[in-house]
Amino acid sequence: MTHPLAAEARRLRTDEELSTRQIRERLGVSRDLLNELLRGVPPPAWTRRPNAKDELRARAEELRAEGRSVNDIALALGVSKSTA
Repeated sequence: MTHPLAAEARRLRTDEELSTRQIRERLGVSRDLLNELLRGVPPPAWTRRPNAKDELRARAEELRAEGRSVNDIALALGVSKSTA
């Protein structure tokens, strides 16, 4: 049996592009119930966190392709050797 709020939760997610917090506040449901109602519905793009390390990783790959050592890359990027 489908929950009576399922269609509204999905509409809020896809049409209005609301976050789970915003939908929970609007519908007055628990986090667990909302997760069930939204199963399979992807989050809006604006709610995804950018991966801050993408640029750093790309720069490290460039330096490695140039033949730089891991120690040199770590120093150039200001990260530890294990990160580099």
